[in-house]
Amino acid sequence: MRILIEMPVERYDAFFDKCDPSWPELSILLRGEFVRRLNGDRYLRIVQIDCPMFHARHLLELAKQIYPDAVPDIEDALAMPHAS
Repeated sequence: MRILIEMPVERYDAFFDKCDPSWPELSILLRGEFVRRLNGDRYLRIVQIDCPMFHARHLLELAKQIYPDAVPDIEDALAMPHAS
């Protein structure tokens, strides 16, 4: 099952910056796609990370350890009903 994690660019950047280049989770984050989404009269800049559920769980565990601000975004994505 695939999961789509969405987080604001600023939060993604802060999470990414805390990762060691040798960690396998960094390759998951690198697959994130930067998008703009219209919100009222403004555009929000977000990062979408499309990954298998087990990768999302790895990111969640890492976020809990090094950047707890990213945890709610990942938990929200894991809680969403998804087609397999």
